[in-house]
Amino acid sequence: MKQQRQQQTRPQQTRPQASQGQEKPVLEFFHATNGGGKFKKLVLSVSQRGGVIIRLSEKEGDGALKSIVFSLNRTELITLSKEIELFLMGVVKPTPKEGGRASVVEFFHFNEASGQYKKLAVEVFQDGGLALVLKQGEKGKPADGIVFALSRGETIHLQEELKLLFYKGV
Repeated sequence: MKQQRQQQTRPQQTRPQASQGQEKPVLEFFHATNGGGKFKKLVLSVSQRGGVIIRLSEKEGDGALKSIVFSLNRTELITLSKEIELFLMGVVKPTPKEGGRASVVEFFHFNEASGQYKKLAVEVFQDGGLALVLKQGEKGKPADGIVFALSRGETIHLQEELKLLFYKGV
């Protein structure tokens, strides 16, 4: 498996916007490959219903921008934060799967009426980083997905933001 080297920028924080009906971004990570014209972006936003929204986007060269959005309610928000924290502290040591990554936590949302689903899996690396694996699809058809890898430092930053959002009572 060929790995691409990513150019990382510092996480950018934006202040929540007061405009009604808009998502309020609180954290962004942007990764671009060297010379490949490919980039990936993670945006963590506050939802109107008291949870958070994770938006993963990617673009390759002149191709179309692909985005997948996953909403977490307050219970899922604290579960995600705690599971990442336990992993970072070394309390949770998941067993790797075939691909070399181990899953710490997974969330699955399914709409029975349409047969559509979304799945968020948090997979971890031995160096303390993690990958957010977001997939969407329709029952019986191939899934579409985006994988966003975070370094250990970015993982810590994400976990702290999730914890703050929960305690602020978003």
